[in-house]
Formats: sequence, C-alpha cells, structure tokens
Amino acid sequence: MVSTIPRGVCTWEGRMNVIRKNAPRYRRARKKKKSRILDELSAIIHFNRKYLALLLRSAGRTVFTHYGTRVIADPGVSFASCRGRKKVYTTDLASRLQVIWEMAGCISSVHLFAFIRANHDIVFNHPDLKDLPRDVKRKLRRMSRATIDRLLRPIRDKMELQGRYQRNPHASWLKKTIPVQPHYEKPADAFGYLEIDLVHHCGENSRGQFAYTLTATEITTGWTELRTLPNKAHIWVEKALKDIIGSVPFRVTALHSDNGSEFINRYLAKFARDRGIPFTRSRAFHKNDAPYVESKNWTLVRTYIGYRRYDTERELVLLKRLDRLICLKHNLFIPTMKLVEKRREGGRVYKRYKTETPRNRLLASGRLTKTQKRRLTRLRKSTDYFKLTRRIDNLIRKLDQAYQSKYSARRTA
Repeated sequence: MVSTIPRGVCTWEGRMNVIRKNAPRYRRARKKKKSRILDELSAIIHFNRKYLALLLRSAGRTVFTHYGTRVIADPGVSFASCRGRKKVYTTDLASRLQVIWEMAGCISSVHLFAFIRANHDIVFNHPDLKDLPRDVKRKLRRMSRATIDRLLRPIRDKMELQGRYQRNPHASWLKKTIPVQPHYEKPADAFGYLEIDLVHHCGENSRGQFAYTLTATEITTGWTELRTLPNKAHIWVEKALKDIIGSVPFRVTALHSDNGSEFINRYLAKFARDRGIPFTRSRAFHKNDAPYVESKNWTLVRTYIGYRRYDTERELVLLKRLDRLICLKHNLFIPTMKLVEKRREGGRVYKRYKTETPRNRLLASGRLTKTQKRRLTRLRKSTDYFKLTRRIDNLIRKLDQAYQSKYSARRTA
C-alpha cells in the first residue's frame, strides 16, 4: 500500500467486518499471500500481526465440542471468560447494612454479626428495613463477618471513624514548647546534662497502681541517681527531680526525657523553666536519643530489682532504701567505660574507651568547687564497700520475701 490509514478511523465493528470478509480468503491462501494479507490488514486496522492471524484463522469456522454442540467462532465476541461463582452479597446490600450498623452504634463486624442474629426481630422493624424483600432479609441474616467488613469498608473509610476520638488539646502545644534533640545533636562538652527516664515495676500486668524507678544520668561522668515513685503522677516525678537536683554534687544544666506523659506536662515544663534549666525531649520511638540513661536502666535497676510487680507499701519502702544504696555503690566504686576516640581505617572502625568511676570523673572534670570535692572525698572514705554490699544483698532478700509473702497470703486466703 502506498497510502496510510490513521488510527481511529475504523470502529471496532468495522474492523470485525473486515476480518470476517477476509478470513475465508486468508485460510485458502498460500504462505506468501497470507503474509501480504497480514501486511495490508495490519496497516488498515492497526492490529498486531499475531493477533490478526489468530482472528483470521478462527473467524467463521465451525467447531464441534465433545458433546456434539456446533459452535461458530465470531471475532466480535470477547474471549474474556465469565466463569466462576457469582457474588451473592453484592454492593447494593451495603446501604441496608449501613442502616443496621448505625443502629447498633457503629460497632465492629464481629459484634454486628452477633447483633443481627440476636435482634433480627427488632432490626427488620426499622422504618427503612421493614419493607425489604424476603431474600434480602435472608442475606442480611446469613452474612458472615468478613462479608460485613468488605461491604462496610468504603463507608468506614469515608466517615473516617479513626479520627472521631479527639486527642488531648494541650498535648501538641506542650510538645511544641519542648524542643526535640536527637542523640547526634547533643553538645560534646555538656557537663550537668541529665537524661531522665522511668522504669516500670509492673510485672506482666500494667493495670492498676505499681511502683516506678526514676533514673537520672549525667552524660559526661555517668553519675546516676535513682528515686522510687509510688506511681507516675506528676507530683511524685517533680518531687523526685527536686530531690535529685538538690543532692547531686554538681549543677544541673539541662534535662532530657522521652515523650511519656509523666515528663511532657505543663507542671514539669514550668518546673524546668522556673529553675532556668533547658528541657528537651527525644524523637518519638527513638530510644537511642537517650542512650546513657537507657543503659543505666539495665545496669542499676533491672539487674538488682528484676521484672517483678511491686505494688505494696512494704515493697515501696524497701525499694526506696535499695535505690539509694545502689546509687552510692555505683557512683563511688564501680567503674564505667566511656568512649574517648573513634576512627575509621578502611572498612574497620576502631574505638578507644577510658574506664573510670563516676566519682573520679567528677573530680577530674575541673567543674567542682573545693567544698564539693572535699564532700566527695569524705563520702568515699566514710563508705565501707563490704558493708554497703551486704546491706544491698539483705534488702534484695527482704524484697524477695515481701514479694513471695504477698502471693502466699493470697493463696491461703
């Protein structure tokens, strides 16, 4: 062909008529003539040669099935299969199901499934449902939980039910006033920088009231203070922080916490603001933004106290005494490792650590007054390490007895 025919000129029906007209001639022709027919028709109706050859071979042919049925192939009929089970619960039931769902208070599909079966006499007396055909009522009664979910999903998404519960209106304002500080933005020489965190003593059940341990770690020296709280109300957190700031042998220059409600509240923000202490917080779901205090939660709390639930007055008293002695032992006598140098050579990373006690780091910092240094030295000399260790072991034994007696008393009762 010399001239060309653009796309869109022939309709689908017109193309099928061209194929029906040329199919007998194509099947009778030899190979060279078939090739020429395919060239011309592909230029006219813009079909792929393979697809065009399939249509020309099949159009108008008579085919007999295994059951003797005579079938004539028609290229105008779609080859798409219509096999498979037809849907019983179609989308036209969704509007009726929505009426029942709203009547039940927008409950879950599992509860709605039981609601329809338990209250079908009430459900179908609703003004919008009482005139329904019998087969529609039967479908609504027999509908499974998964089908209810499938039909209600577009309606739920449209209504955006997940946004109907209003959050604390002050939470976003509070978080905006307390800046985020990731671990890589911490100042290099941040003497007096305290990371704080709460350790739960709830055991396997977080319900009800139980004891907490507030951990506060100074990041340059590793000096750590522990305080036991009866619960995480802001009044106890504020009282414990006031005690820590007043008892540590240095001036606190910054506070850093996670995003827990025990720290992110207007009382603690005011507490830090009144004392001129910058208050920062970690990023959400980033524990490594407070790595120093997280490591002390294991070393100073979990290794001594464990993961049991402590919720009685006797246990609280023992924990308060134990926390003070653990702080004394680790701050004065137990050395900790601190990264001094980190360098990369090729594919390997080399790290150099310095091992020293928190007390010695404080004395070597050059930030303490002579009076503070004398107090630290006097405290170290007056503390008997062996007596201190025995007292800690004795308190741990008493705490274990208090825990065991609590549950044995319940069993005997």
